Amino acid sequence: MRARLLLGSLLSMVLLVCFAAPVRAADDALTVAVDAGNPPFMYAGHAGAAGLYPLLIRRVCERAGLRVSLQPLAWRRALYLLNQGQAAVGGIYKNSDREKLYDFSQPLFLERIVVIYPRQRPLPFHALADLDRKRVGVMAGWSYGDDFDRARAAGRFSAYDGESDRQNLQRLERGYLDAALGVREAMDAILASGDYPGLAIAPEPLVANPTFLALRKQPGNRAVLKRFNQALEAMRQDGSYAALVHGFFNAGH
Repeated sequence: MRARLLLGSLLSMVLLVCFAAPVRAADDALTVAVDAGNPPFMYAGHAGAAGLYPLLIRRVCERAGLRVSLQPLAWRRALYLLNQGQAAVGGIYKNSDREKLYDFSQPLFLERIVVIYPRQRPLPFHALADLDRKRVGVMAGWSYGDDFDRARAAGRFSAYDGESDRQNLQRLERGYLDAALGVREAMDAILASGDYPGLAIAPEPLVANPTFLALRKQPGNRAVLKRFNQALEAMRQDGSYAALVHGFFNAGH
């Protein structure tokens, strides 16, 4: 009886450790969380994760011989899973704080962050200082680079977190914001729909940020990233990366 009790206690401890431990990437498998609300780059489609980054990550993983599971989630939830070591995250920006915690792939894509403003209240934009003392709509959980993050922390402007680009554009159109930030291709697609005729995009970008696949710094993850990077580089070399990106945007996304 005592032996059974001891065995049961040991089994309970093992199960507790297993469920509490972070889920790391296996040698041939990868779970990747992406933003569910950032079209055309990544979003929740009818059949799961859709957009440029899910498409690209799938193709790279196929090339690398990695089994991949893509999960479209709220961005804050995706970052939480990344921080817990329970999933990789695709389409993330790199900054000095994140580099302390995560390992990053080679760049997936170069996103140009632009400033959107009301046509009736033009905002001449040429540099970060032009946002000083303004009300700026940003995406919750996003980093726009070290310079922007430091200016935000210093209170040079008021940043308001939105859950989607359209939410920020609606706030801007209603006069609650002076400007909003967004990725050029995404903003072009939304404004081309005609839903926000009173808004315009500043010609000069705020910043150009490369995006990455990131994993928590844990044993085994670097080996997976190495295989991913080798496959991504091979696609760049043989032209299949450029063909994928060109085909995606020319398909009307």
